[in-house]
Amino acid sequence: MDDVLHDTAWLLDGPFPVPEGVEVTIAFDDGNASGCSGCNRFRTSYRSDGDALEFGPMAGTLVMCSDDAMAVEREVLDRLGRVAAFSHSGDTLVLLDDAGETLLEFRSQPPEGATGSWLVDAIHYPEREAIISVRGELVVEIAEGRISGNAGCNMFNGSFDITADGVAVGPLMSTRRFCDDPDADGGPSLMEQEAALLAALQNVSGLQLEGSHLTLVRPDGGISVNLRRN
Repeated sequence: MDDVLHDTAWLLDGPFPVPEGVEVTIAFDDGNASGCSGCNRFRTSYRSDGDALEFGPMAGTLVMCSDDAMAVEREVLDRLGRVAAFSHSGDTLVLLDDAGETLLEFRSQPPEGATGSWLVDAIHYPEREAIISVRGELVVEIAEGRISGNAGCNMFNGSFDITADGVAVGPLMSTRRFCDDPDADGGPSLMEQEAALLAALQNVSGLQLEGSHLTLVRPDGGISVNLRRN
């Protein structure tokens, strides 16, 4: 039977209020589910059969957040542990307990929701084998079919296409200024960071949208660029 949850992403929409600034997300991909439970990242397996749904053991990060976020997280993780079924209709996903009562309600986050203004948080550096946080404020604008922004020194723009097979970026064009950077202090210089961002964007093959966070993904499934809503 087809897995209707595969390759979908969702944002919590009820049935209890979530404080401003706290986000709960879940994404499904080939038997695995992951997301943000209000503060920490979680990952688990799932098995669906018809409208039956079961999650496996949860693993997650161990960050402390505000009292409000931690209260939401405790409630969400408790409810995820009691999920026995689901209802899926259009842009709505409802997780149910074994009595058919609603535990969690989500609304969909389609890839087209990636349009808008984003701040770059981190970039993949293949030669350093690392995901490195950025220096300065790098703003990326995604519109229908286009991407543009500030790479740190130069401005860039190019194509950004979302298809049934994933995401294709570029080729990208940029201005040709050189920016000196006496404060690199052993880390990536501004020009190295800029080159890494442009290369990372052009190596994107997919995206994961989770609330106000966007991850652009490499062909091997790893992170290419991490962004947050501006």
